[in-house]
Amino acid sequence: MKIRHVVIASAALAFGSAALAQEEVQAGGDCASLQAQYDQAAAAASAEQLSAAKAARDEGEKLCSEGKSAEGAAKLKEAISQISAPTQQPRS
Repeated sequence: MKIRHVVIASAALAFGSAALAQEEVQAGGDCASLQAQYDQAAAAASAEQLSAAKAARDEGEKLCSEGKSAEGAAKLKEAISQISAPTQQPRS
C-alpha cells in the first residue's frame, strides 16, 4: 500500500513539473511572438509612433528576459497599440 502512494506522488510531481515548464515556454513564446508583432507593425509605423512606443517595447523586452513574462507581454502589447494607433494629423 505504501509503495502505491509513493508511485502516485512521484507521478504527480513529474507531471506537475512538466506542466509548469510548458507554461513557462508558452509565456516566453508569447513574449517572442509579441516582439515579432511589434517588429511587423514598426515597419509600417511613422517615426512619431515609433518614438512613442520604443520605451514600452524596451521595457517589455527587459521584463521578458528577466522571466517576468506577464508584465513583459503587457508592455509589449502597450507598445504595439501605440504604433498601431492612427497618427493625429494637424488640420489645415
